[in-house]
Amino acid sequence: MQHYCIKTAFGANFHAPIEEQLEQGITVLDSGCGPGAWVLDMAKQYPQSKFNGLDISEVFPMEIKPVNAEFQAHNIAHSIPFPDNHFDFIHQRLLVMGLRETEWPAVVGNFMRTLKPGGWLELTECTSPELINRGPKMGILMDAVNEVALAKGLLPNATRHIERFIKEAGFTNIVTQELHTPVNHGNKVGELLWKDFRMLYTAMRPIIGKAYPEYASEEAYEQFMEDAGEECKEYKSAFIWVRSYGQKPEVPTEN
Repeated sequence: MQHYCIKTAFGANFHAPIEEQLEQGITVLDSGCGPGAWVLDMAKQYPQSKFNGLDISEVFPMEIKPVNAEFQAHNIAHSIPFPDNHFDFIHQRLLVMGLRETEWPAVVGNFMRTLKPGGWLELTECTSPELINRGPKMGILMDAVNEVALAKGLLPNATRHIERFIKEAGFTNIVTQELHTPVNHGNKVGELLWKDFRMLYTAMRPIIGKAYPEYASEEAYEQFMEDAGEECKEYKSAFIWVRSYGQKPEVPTEN
């Protein structure tokens, strides 16, 4: 559901200028692939290309999958288990709650290493605690997520840094796009994304219940979540997404 919501919101699975190459046949990595929806969708659309998915959890399909799709369990924060100059395109999205702030530069640096000269990297993230037209209850939720993320050393506002990470790693021809998606209003994407993100917010109950005892019980918190969803309709709230892509130079740059 999340995959198709993001695809619909952005109008495409990717924006890097590689359509023709994908049709002819290239090698692609999806970093932090989760259950593999992006890989499976792309593998079907571009049968001449080879797609590899990496994720720390083995939640992806291992047997029933296209012949041009492979998956591997691996923690990308530690390394990328592929040789130098191997991929033509690397895709990653929604690792905002998966990578520590100190890990981002090394991960993007590994993407540079494993990309072929002229290859492309594309990152897509959704920001927190920033929200367009944030109401009071959504403010409580977003601040709770931000608190947990910072306590774990994560980078909740990764959207405001991914372009910098790409640039500092040495990528060129960088393009960044910002997109706002409605929260629980406007269209089906807004409704489905709220349901998806609501699972994350539900896990915030112990933290919110400690700060706001009136929401501590399961019943009270469920009502709080319902009210937050209705508040988004009233305020016309919207999530903030950023997609940045850049190209590995054809000729190595001199330091």
